[in-house]
Amino acid sequence: MTTFTLSFQGISYMIHVKLRPHVQQFLESLSKTYEIFIYTTAKQDYAKKLLDVLDPRKKLIRYCLSQSDCVCSKGCYWKDLTRLGTDLAKTVALDHTIQSFPAQAANWIPVPQWCGDPQDEELLRLVPLLGQLGRAEDVRPEIQRQFHPCQLPTKD
Repeated sequence: MTTFTLSFQGISYMIHVKLRPHVQQFLESLSKTYEIFIYTTAKQDYAKKLLDVLDPRKKLIRYCLSQSDCVCSKGCYWKDLTRLGTDLAKTVALDHTIQSFPAQAANWIPVPQWCGDPQDEELLRLVPLLGQLGRAEDVRPEIQRQFHPCQLPTKD
C-alpha cells in the first residue's frame, strides 16, 4: 500500500492507495503495443499522484488526462476520447462504466471494479485480448462483437 498527502480547499488529506493485482505486469506488457493514457474524472493533483504510484519511472504511461480534460454536462463529467488526439480506430478504453465514454462507446471494454480481492486476475485476462486488438485495423468492430452483443442496431 502506498500513502501520500493531498491538499484540497485548504485541508490536507492522507490518501491510501492499494493497487489492483497484476497492474504493473499489465502496464509493462501493454506498453510494448500501446501508448497508454490514464483518463480520469479525478482532479489533476490527485491524478498526478496516482500516476507517480503507477509509473514512478515514467516509462509506461504516456500521459494523464484528468477532470479538466473531461466534458462537464449537467454536473457530470465524462471522458471524450477525441481529446487524446489519436486515431479512434486504434483506441481502446477500459473502464468499469459505459457512462465514462458515452460518445465513444464502441471503443469501450468493460472492466469490473476491483473490490480488493487479492486473487483478482481481471487485468491478466485482458492482456491477450488487448494484444490481439493491437493488431486490428479498427478495434471497434471487435470490441462491439465481444463486449456489446445486446445493443440495438443503429439507424442509418
